Amino acid sequence: MSSNNALIRSITIYAGFPIFIGGTLGNLLNVRFLWRTRHNPCGFIFLIASFINCIVLFYGLLTRILSIGFNLDWSTTNRIWCKTRLAFTQASTSISLSCICLATIDRFLVSCRQDKYRKLSKLSTARLAVMIIIIFWFGHSVPYLVYAELLPSLTTGLISCSFIPNKEFTNYRMYITLPIYTGLFPSLILVIIGIMTYKNINTLQINRQRQLLQKQLTSMMLMQIPILLFTILPYIAFTEYTLITTTMIKSQDKKNIENLFANIFPLIFYITFACPFFVFFASSKSFRQEAKMFFFMSIIHQ
Repeated sequence: MSSNNALIRSITIYAGFPIFIGGTLGNLLNVRFLWRTRHNPCGFIFLIASFINCIVLFYGLLTRILSIGFNLDWSTTNRIWCKTRLAFTQASTSISLSCICLATIDRFLVSCRQDKYRKLSKLSTARLAVMIIIIFWFGHSVPYLVYAELLPSLTTGLISCSFIPNKEFTNYRMYITLPIYTGLFPSLILVIIGIMTYKNINTLQINRQRQLLQKQLTSMMLMQIPILLFTILPYIAFTEYTLITTTMIKSQDKKNIENLFANIFPLIFYITFACPFFVFFASSKSFRQEAKMFFFMSIIHQ
């Protein structure tokens, strides 16, 4: 058991820190490079998503690394931090995924042949949609502030940050929020709208300069879809599996294996919020050129 815990700590530290550092720096660079496209609806959404991703990585991943890897968990001693950490992690995760879905829808509208659909892709609409998304998900996270509390563990007796037992809230989190809001809805939107956008992408006739920008933004969007699916769905599937098999009698070896995967899949999950910069760098020539110029100038001025 101790060797299993040591392995979990090592994986969390040596896999978690690169994801956190690379993701945080990458998202900050996204803010820097995407600033010039802030008047484009999709560029604006990417900009907001990059900022939100930093919040996800801080509240979700960094605190996890400190807790599991170094036994530094302020949520077990600070009631306010306990409540805000759980609420902010949930809200920021949902906002980020919603922004990606919103960007996918915007790319579909731009790729449509009908002018009436293309006209729906407007900066004012994107700003309003992002504002509604932020308000909705923060409102949705209010119960997390209410039910999160410092409680003694049923197994160890030690104080931990967990939810006050409430059947309705627990069922809602495990059967609605996680599998549907975090898994099913975003996945369906990304896959269906992504396929429709891909079919439209080569049929739209617009002027060359605008076409270049729109195609690059669309490529940046489409490349994120498979990454999101492969990083989010395994985590949700395993979480639901552990929920369904909670009452099953399991051997100690199986418990150890499940505990190991229970700590690996969340790390994979956070790749979703750490990878956008690398996706943009790989998919957009202009983004790549701007990034290379930025790094080159940074080296020169050192």
